Amino acid sequence: MNDFDEPYDDGYDGDQGDELVAEDWPTVHTPVPVWVMLSGVSAKAFLMYAFLAEHINANIQNPNRRIACPKQKAIAVVLELADDRQVATYRKELEALGAIRTEKYRYAGGMRQGYKYFVRYNPPAGYQGQMRLRDFYNAHPEFKSAAKWEGRTEAAKKSPAATVPAQAKPAAKPKPAPAREARKKAREVPLAPEVLQVLEAFRPELREAMRETAHTDAPKTLVTAVTKALKERTAEQLVSRVLRRWTTHGYAEKFDTGRLERPVGAAVAMLRHGECPDLGCEDGELLADGAPCVLCIERGKNYKADHKAAREAEKAARAAAAAGLLCPGCEQDRGTEGALCPRCVTGFENDIAGAAEKAAADITALSSDPAEGEKARQWALSQAAEAREAARQSGADLLGQLLAAQLAARAAAREAHQMRLNALGGDQHERPQEPAAGPDADPAVPSMSVVHGAEPAPCSGVRWDGSPCGRTTEAEDGLCGVCRGAQMAQHEDLAAAR
Repeated sequence: MNDFDEPYDDGYDGDQGDELVAEDWPTVHTPVPVWVMLSGVSAKAFLMYAFLAEHINANIQNPNRRIACPKQKAIAVVLELADDRQVATYRKELEALGAIRTEKYRYAGGMRQGYKYFVRYNPPAGYQGQMRLRDFYNAHPEFKSAAKWEGRTEAAKKSPAATVPAQAKPAAKPKPAPAREARKKAREVPLAPEVLQVLEAFRPELREAMRETAHTDAPKTLVTAVTKALKERTAEQLVSRVLRRWTTHGYAEKFDTGRLERPVGAAVAMLRHGECPDLGCEDGELLADGAPCVLCIERGKNYKADHKAAREAEKAARAAAAAGLLCPGCEQDRGTEGALCPRCVTGFENDIAGAAEKAAADITALSSDPAEGEKARQWALSQAAEAREAARQSGADLLGQLLAAQLAARAAAREAHQMRLNALGGDQHERPQEPAAGPDADPAVPSMSVVHGAEPAPCSGVRWDGSPCGRTTEAEDGLCGVCRGAQMAQHEDLAAAR
């Protein structure tokens, strides 16, 4: 229940004034709100509102579809307007009141324009006008002081019988003033034959589109453009220009696809001289002898060069943007937005672990002690970790940190391998060259004579890192079993290397 559903009492006494009697209920009627009737709009604006409201289908459930879209010419007929463009005056009056809201839209491939009328039945927010019939009588108390009905009846008995006047024909519209008629005739100046020849050269569909948008196929702007162009070209040359440019300048394609929004503007553009500074040039050819225009050729070269430079710059920008998305390790776009991808991180970590394993293998082969190999592996990993931390503190990214760790791990592995080689053959620069064995001869492995029974003494061997062995031995060669086995393994590796 809204504000208007309470029992209606307009403060009007039936014994005062005229009497209204409804003989029957209307079967076809248009709902027109009271506030619109009492808002003070003009009679034609109120009639336009009623005509728009009649188009509303009250059974539509979606409020967004309760719109009226009558033709502007139909509204002009209802309002008895000579020109449908006068409808805009009353449309703006209803918009200012807030009774309607309009939106422009295009149809027929974008060549025609129409209005969507959104009819408002309730007053807009902040409306201060009269809302009910009661408000009208409160604002006009003079209408409540009318004579009593009985008094008016007695007076009517004494007066002559009232006669109902016959229906009169609508009054003829007044003729326009002489000055207005003169101005209208002044505007209707006949066009020159050359101008008409050029105007008739435009395509029929373009002329129809101009009539739809500008209400004429010879608007003043186009006539002015034709008159100006005739000072430089003949009518036949302009006709050829218009027919040629309709296709070569792409206006036909735009019209077929509905993208030609301003027909008059397109017609004026087809008449213009062009961008070439030579007045004797007609779309790349000289009118004097039909030779190609040198200026247009140079302009074309410059345009192509600029267009090529722009394309190359755009291509370089796209390549730079794409390169910014690549992984710096594998140079592949793996969705890491330019950061190191997980596959490359795993590869670096595996390489570091592999270098540590090589260092452990060399030290294990050197000492024949698995514990020494594990120490070497941990030592290589610690070297890699220290290098990675130093790179991180210096501001390197993940790739730089992993590279530093990889180099440190490989350096540790090379150092362990060099220790093994040194233990096998000493300094290779000082070692005398031994005669090469024959192809069928197996490399000789020196045998170690072991004599036991001596007094226990510290082992004369060294560990993989150069420190004393620390074990005790009773062998005459002064080596413990571990160091002796490592020495034999070194001789075997040296023989295999030869």
